[in-house]
Amino acid sequence: MDLRRPRNGTRIGRTACVVLACLLLAACSRVTLYGDLEERQANEVFAVLLAADVNAEKRTSLSKTGWEIRVDKGDFSRAMQVLQARGLPRQQYVSMCDVFKKEGIASSSVEEKARYICSRQQELARTLSGYPGVVDARVHIALPDRDPLGGDVGHSSAAVVIFQQPGANLENLQTRIKTVVKDGIEGLDDINKVSVEFVPMPGAAATAGVPPRQSTAPAAMSAANAMSIGIGLGVLALLGLVWAAWGRLRQRRVQRTGDGGGIWNG
Repeated sequence: MDLRRPRNGTRIGRTACVVLACLLLAACSRVTLYGDLEERQANEVFAVLLAADVNAEKRTSLSKTGWEIRVDKGDFSRAMQVLQARGLPRQQYVSMCDVFKKEGIASSSVEEKARYICSRQQELARTLSGYPGVVDARVHIALPDRDPLGGDVGHSSAAVVIFQQPGANLENLQTRIKTVVKDGIEGLDDINKVSVEFVPMPGAAATAGVPPRQSTAPAAMSAANAMSIGIGLGVLALLGLVWAAWGRLRQRRVQRTGDGGGIWNG
C-alpha cells in the first residue's frame, strides 16, 4: 500500500499563491496620473485616455475628496502627451455665482447685481448650448452702474464664446446669436455691442502627433478598478487557504489509515 501523502492540494495552493502574487504585482505597476479631480474633470480625462488606447483606471482618491486617474507605468509618458494635446484636465475656476452666494438676510446692491448678471449669463449660455453643433457656450455681460442722480449711464455689452463641434461651421448663426443675447439682457439695445467668437473643439487632429501605444496589455484591464481587483485577490487568497487545509486534512486521514493497520483480506 502506497502511504505517500497526496500533493494535489499543495500544488493547487502553490498555484493560487503564484497567481495572487502576479495580481499583486500587476496592481502595484500602476501609478497615479492625477489625483483629487472633480468628477467632470476625471470623466473627461478618463474618456480621452480610453479613446487613445491608454490603459487607464478611474477611482476615488485616497483623500476621499475627489477622483484620481491611474495608468500603467509604461503608459505614463504617452498619457501625459495625450492629455497635454487636449488641454486636460481643465482648470477649475470660481464663478461669480460662487463668490456672491446668497448668505444672510440683507444683501448689498453690488451682491444683487452680481447675482442678476450671473443668472443671466447662465441662462443665455444654457440656451446657446442647445444649438446644433454647439459643444459649450460662455456669455459674459457688462452692465453699467446706475447713476443715483439720474444722469446718463454707460451702455450694456456682452461677449459670447461658442465652442463648436469639430467640423461644424456656425458662422451663419452669428446674427441669430447676437439677437438672442441682446433681447435677453436688460438695457442692451444695440446688437453691435454683442461680440461673438467661435472656437472649434479639438478633434482627432489634437492627438495626431502623439505616438501610438506600444503596450500589449489586454484592453479589458483598462476597465478594472481598485475594488474589483481587491475582491479578486481576496477570493484567490481564500481559495488558496481552503485548498491547503483540504490537503492537510487528507494527509492526516491517509496517515491514520496506515498507522491503524490495514484491513486484512485473508
